[in-house]
Amino acid sequence: MLLDTHFHYDFLAPQLRPAFDQTLRAQGVQVVGQTLLPSTYRELRQVTPPAGPLLSLGFHPWWMTSPAQVEAELEIFEAEVDTTRLIGEIGLDFLPRRLETSPAEVQLGALRRIVSAVLQAADGQPEQKPYVLSLHAVRATTTMLDLFKELSLPGSPMVPVIHRFGGTSDELTRLVRLGGCISVHPQMLESKRGRAYIRQVPADRLLLETDLPEQPTDTLDVQLFAQEVGGRLRRLVERISAERGVDFLPILLENQRRLYSL
Repeated sequence: MLLDTHFHYDFLAPQLRPAFDQTLRAQGVQVVGQTLLPSTYRELRQVTPPAGPLLSLGFHPWWMTSPAQVEAELEIFEAEVDTTRLIGEIGLDFLPRRLETSPAEVQLGALRRIVSAVLQAADGQPEQKPYVLSLHAVRATTTMLDLFKELSLPGSPMVPVIHRFGGTSDELTRLVRLGGCISVHPQMLESKRGRAYIRQVPADRLLLETDLPEQPTDTLDVQLFAQEVGGRLRRLVERISAERGVDFLPILLENQRRLYSL
């Protein structure tokens, strides 16, 4: 079973999901359904069958629109955090155009509260069943890692996974020392720096992702799309194996098993 650890299941219209799930399972593929809002996670949790995706509780920084909206969503997050070990998509985005609608202090305050809630929920969690955080970090990786250190995330039963990692080599080293991972997006293999990171990261810290769909949709060919997801994952395994000089599939399967119990 190949796992897409960062997939926007909430972008698929409800009527598309059953056929997508069935086609995906037939390929031996599973996805972690990241959510943009805690309220969306709550809705999905109530209607998603056991054979559907693994659901992840998230609050994306782009979707923080006002103090009242942030407070309402954080209250839902705190009420739902005991229902899953998978947290995401969460994080920070300090691009100027993002800060215009989601100020840095709002993002930081929300992330601090999110991580604190997860730490409280994870207290006493066995090491073999960690909370897994799928993280968005744009021009904010150092700030995020500083926050994790401040909140004593190192040594806790939590594993931070930065998706589409685009930080510096020093930030990657800090993430690894923190016990973190990266999920490899196909785009990473198109740059010299991305390929170097894939070779540099310890083997047990690599996961796969597609970050699909790119936008909400209700018109796609579900079977072709599910096949595309599976094809991208298999090509990622081949490309990572080529970069590492070893068949990486058994290692990826073990990483998935360790973190997601697959």
